[in-house]
Amino acid sequence: MRILFIITLLALQGCMSTDVVSKGPLFTYGGQPAAQESIAYFYQFDMPGVNSCLLVGIDGTYRECIGYPGYTQVNIASGNKEVSFTPNAPIKIANLDFQFGFEAGKEYFFIYQLSSKKSANDIEIKTQYNMLLDATYGWYLVEKKEALSALQELRSWQ
Repeated sequence: MRILFIITLLALQGCMSTDVVSKGPLFTYGGQPAAQESIAYFYQFDMPGVNSCLLVGIDGTYRECIGYPGYTQVNIASGNKEVSFTPNAPIKIANLDFQFGFEAGKEYFFIYQLSSKKSANDIEIKTQYNMLLDATYGWYLVEKKEALSALQELRSWQ
């Protein structure tokens, strides 16, 4: 019964689709943000059984979508912002969210990954245990050089 519930929940979330992948252009680095804004790059790699898009919200407004795998770039006004993530599915069940202070003129690179894969330089922003995958995943702030290397193989959602 529990397995049937989990399969139903995943189907309702749109996570079991096999024909939905990031089809946008490969990543290209756009350079520095405008003086009054910051740029945040969010990226993630494959996750078993998930092929949907993950909506990125800033202060409660969906701004972009990240595929599995994929990336997105969001221009953000400076200040403390609530960053949230929700599967783009008929039933919107919020995933991890966090507060982050963005500074004007700066770039930020966030990766969603297994906690066991984080490097010594990655800064943990927020993690949670995924009972379906029996693993802990989370958002980490990574160094620009490392992020730009990893982003080269990813596509935007568009």
